Formats: sequence, C-alpha cells, structure tokens
Amino acid sequence: LRKTGIRSIAVAGGVFSNVKFNQRVHELEEVDNFFVHPAMDDSGLAVGGAFAALADEPGSDPRRLLQRLKNVYFGTSYEDQEIRQCIEAFGFKATYESRITDVVAHLLVEGYVVARFTGRMEYGPRALGHRSILYQTTDPSINDWLNAHLLRTEFMPFAPATLQEYADECFDGLDGARDSARYMTITFNCTKKMRAQSPGVVHVDGTARPQILDPETAPDFYKITMAYYQLTGIPSLINTSFNMHGEPIVCTPEDALRSFQQGKLDYLAIGNWLVVNPELKKNGKS
Repeated sequence: LRKTGIRSIAVAGGVFSNVKFNQRVHELEEVDNFFVHPAMDDSGLAVGGAFAALADEPGSDPRRLLQRLKNVYFGTSYEDQEIRQCIEAFGFKATYESRITDVVAHLLVEGYVVARFTGRMEYGPRALGHRSILYQTTDPSINDWLNAHLLRTEFMPFAPATLQEYADECFDGLDGARDSARYMTITFNCTKKMRAQSPGVVHVDGTARPQILDPETAPDFYKITMAYYQLTGIPSLINTSFNMHGEPIVCTPEDALRSFQQGKLDYLAIGNWLVVNPELKKNGKS
C-alpha cells in the first residue's frame, strides 16, 4: 500500500478468513476502502484470477468490472413440492405458511430457535440467512447451550444480522468496509448500546462480526429482522450457520431436516413450510 499509493483494496485467500485480522487491515491509515470477497478462501482467489484475465484482454476497461456485488445467493434451490415430499419422508408434521417471514419473526420474539432453509444457497463459507439458524441476541448464555445442541465448541461465537438503518448505532468504524459487512467477513468494535442490548453476539474483546442487512441484498431476511425490530426495538438477530459441527452448511432439504432433527431445534422454516420439533416443550426449549 505504501509503495503503490493504492488506498482501496479487495482481498481473498484463506488468511482473510480471520475476521479480526481483517479489522486490523481496515483500520490501517493507508486504507480508505477494504472489501473482503465473500468466498474468502482459495475459491475467492480463483474469482480474482478471472477478473485479472479479463482486465488483460485487449481493449478491456477494468473499471467496468468494478461493480457492486448485489448478493451471493448463487446455489441450489428447491420448490415447495419437493420440500413437502421430503418432510413427509421424514415423518414430520408441517403447516404451509404463505407469510412465513412474519411467522418466523413472531416465533423469534417468543424466544424460539428457528432454523431457516429458503431460496438459493449462499456462495462462500458464511450462512447469510438462507441456510441459517436464528435466535434472539439478548441471551448471553446462548454460546453454551445452542453450541451444545449443535455439538460445537465455545470457540465458535455467534454473529449478529443487523438492519442497515441501525448499523451505526451498533458498530463503530463501518465506513470504508460496509460492503464487507454485508457478508460477515470482518469484525467491528461494538458500541455501548450494542453491548447492552445484544450480549449474545458480542465477543470478549467487545467486537462482533455482523451481517448488515438491506432490502436489496437479502429481502426476506431483512423483512424478518425488521418485523422483529418493530416488535422488540432490537435491530439484530443471531445468525449462525445451519449445520452440525464437522459438517458443511446444509444444502438440500434432506440435509436441513436431518440437522434440524439432530440439533433438537424448536422450529424449521423450510421454504414456506413450518416444521415443529415434536419434542418441543411449553417453555420453548426442545
């Protein structure tokens, strides 16, 4: 950076999976704009290689390649009929909900853990609302009991999905890395308000790794979080990947139903179908 004078950079490669390291780079005086590719591993380097090759084409204008990434929901998706057949094969009971986002928001307000499987799967290693487990951010003990359900360790903290309208009330230093913050690739220092209202997602050093939500990038997840905010006054939800420890993020309806069953979660919103854990107790804990 000092040799070239370049002040806006985009990065990929396994080292940039370290969200705390990314915060340190973002905070360098030499950096104005810092973007971590959503697939911050070798697959991201491959994308960079393709862009470099295009930029070297005769008559190419590299500036035409520098367009804002709208979203990363590039993976597989499944129709409601396919999902219904899988639910029946597992022997679960389910109801069809035409306003599933409202239903999910109300369940979260009531204190239930809701797994979500919808639309196209995310590209990259982060679950960004389409293959996610959602919960309130207010419970500081969640790292213990939810990680235990998913057979994870205490070294796997949860991340907040936060409405963009209230992001500056929750995190310091977003300017220059707001696009990175849409993909849960960097930590920021939490404000005093965030530390007080969402202790379940604040790391021991006072930082968090947010997914900043806007209606263009993740419209349905944004609707859920906005509905939750309107009912609680809290603009954040826990978003952790939908998978058991040691397994990849769920990809198919069969994956989702099996992980839901193994993790003993409360509800599964899969497409427009709502599945309830048959062992769900009245106090809201499965």
